[in-house]
Amino acid sequence: MDTSPDHGKAAQAAGQDHEGWSPLDFLRFLGRAASIAAGDVGQEPDEFHCFRIAVTGRAGAYYARVTHYLGKAIRLPAPLRHQLDARFSSPDEAVQHARFMIASGAFKPVQRG
Repeated sequence: MDTSPDHGKAAQAAGQDHEGWSPLDFLRFLGRAASIAAGDVGQEPDEFHCFRIAVTGRAGAYYARVTHYLGKAIRLPAPLRHQLDARFSSPDEAVQHARFMIASGAFKPVQRG
């Protein structure tokens, strides 16, 4: 931990108290929570084996959606959509889940149809 006087003065000038918390930190967390509640994850859709994976945020959790195959919009069958619809604490986990489902062959009916 750096306890030099110069570092302490810089923290005080930035509006931080002695515990390292800044009023701007609160606003940053509040803005992130608002963007998740609005469904904005801030990520570009991910491509995996010709499928497009989009991540959305709802109610403080992340969900992966598979939206396209070979550039064409697809509609998932209800059982597959239900299996894909799982809550994750990070967008990376949601994408990983969708990639696992694609790699496991669960999307073969979509590829054929």
